[in-house]
Amino acid sequence: MLPTYQKLYPKYDRFLPNLVGYLDPGDTVIDVGANVGDTLAGMFNHNPLMNYICIEPDDEFFDFLVSNINIIRGFDGRLKALAIKSLIGKDVANVQLDGTSGSKHAVLNVGGEINSKSLDLVIGEAPHTRVCLLKTDVDGFDYDVLNSASSTIKKYKPIIFFELQYSDATQKNGFRETLESLLSEGYNDFTIFDNFGEVMFRSSQIREIIQLMEYIWRQNIGIANRTIYYFDILATARRADSLVIDEALSNY
Repeated sequence: MLPTYQKLYPKYDRFLPNLVGYLDPGDTVIDVGANVGDTLAGMFNHNPLMNYICIEPDDEFFDFLVSNINIIRGFDGRLKALAIKSLIGKDVANVQLDGTSGSKHAVLNVGGEINSKSLDLVIGEAPHTRVCLLKTDVDGFDYDVLNSASSTIKKYKPIIFFELQYSDATQKNGFRETLESLLSEGYNDFTIFDNFGEVMFRSSQIREIIQLMEYIWRQNIGIANRTIYYFDILATARRADSLVIDEALSNY
């Protein structure tokens, strides 16, 4: 469906490939919730010299991911991509994956047999260079992914790109706590994208983000008209990375 979505919304899933074109060759990009490898394909097209670690827990999507990696590598042998089948998180456990239309999410408290592993543990077991970008898109539990990556974040201070989507108060509160944790780790440059890929605003504070969360929450509980469904956050802690974001946004 990606070509269809991008025809309707020209900037949908476009920023990360654009951004990777400005990153240093040889560094590592971590893609949590890699799905079938569509974002990987876009990123590789813009920077074929990065190391990519793609993590996907769903059996069907993971098979497509591996197949697509092999197809891309058949066209261009420079691709350095490692596919890992794992559910990433800190507190999520005993779940099953559910969903349609090309995306699946974890369902809690259903007696599922899938347990999560922390991103710190998974990355520690995988060969990699400096982590320069951490992307996560796991439909509602991105805060738990980031919470499981505290050592990786502390060590590398990577650029972080994550989806902020929530369907209940637990997820909403989890995101708020994670935002505060990122702020305490020195992340003070936040760029917000709507779910169509358009830039909404850029801020050094999280209060505007929390206000936007409340705005979408009112839509989620049915007391306001729907405009957008979720938003994505790009966060940086290093001055050098903020300068990279300046350039990437100017050409987006």
